[in-house]
Amino acid sequence: MCFEQRSLLSFALNTCNAENPNCHASKLQVQILGSGGPELTINRASSSYLVWLNGKAIVLVDAGGGSSFRYGQSMAEWKDLKTVLFTHFHADHSGDFAAMIKASWFGERQENLPVFGPYGNNFMPSTTEFITALFGHNSGGFKYLSDFYDHKDEIASYRLIPHDIQNSKHTHEIFQDNDINIFALQVQHGPIPAFAYVIKSCNKTLVFSGDTNGIGFENLTLEKTDLFIAHNAIPENAGPIAKSLHMTPTQIGKIAQQLKVEKLILSHRMNRTLGKEFQSTENIKKYFHGTIKFADDLDKY
Repeated sequence: MCFEQRSLLSFALNTCNAENPNCHASKLQVQILGSGGPELTINRASSSYLVWLNGKAIVLVDAGGGSSFRYGQSMAEWKDLKTVLFTHFHADHSGDFAAMIKASWFGERQENLPVFGPYGNNFMPSTTEFITALFGHNSGGFKYLSDFYDHKDEIASYRLIPHDIQNSKHTHEIFQDNDINIFALQVQHGPIPAFAYVIKSCNKTLVFSGDTNGIGFENLTLEKTDLFIAHNAIPENAGPIAKSLHMTPTQIGKIAQQLKVEKLILSHRMNRTLGKEFQSTENIKKYFHGTIKFADDLDKY
């Protein structure tokens, strides 16, 4: 194992899967399950993403409203997941998780499933508190599903294993195996504990911004980012409250330039940014000159 907690500040990520012989014929993809935000829309689920490696969905990032339906449409197998990552616990990033766990009863998963997400504060539960509030056998909202978590009778074929990522100024590795390395980067999303994620597999680098006003990314330096999934939730002229929560297009462009991004995917598209794609692109291009795509549900990159 090459796992160790380490800072990402000012140097590139070193990973143990780069020498994996399976990488020579690998196919790494990101699929957008939910490209929308918290609004009720007719064609966009809320935030959710799958990372695919060689035809298997191995990482789920967030599980916003509508994403369980999109998960079914994706034809992904729950048994293939290595881990679940939550950027934060706003409902549009976590609301469908219980539905996914219920659906997994009818699947073939046998291995326990690690779930990573933020620590808690006065506004939000920690990851462990979130899972307990959903599935705890004493008082969980869906305690009838406690077999997947903390019920003494092991009826379910696997258990959820929550991990709280702690409040830290240092970006660090939270998960690794022979195929993938995952690093957590603390970012600012108003008063809500939130994390971005860096995923490395077979010499490719993926970055998921989650919801953030951009503060925190100054602590991350990469030699190259193959795919940056950034949230385009507000226009350039948004008000101060919106800017305390989300990145403007100009900020997205600056971060994409900093991370040496090859392809930028704009997701978490809301009514206030839909129809403003040209203006957003122009502001991003002041700093970033690579490929820009606007995400729709079920797109694969």
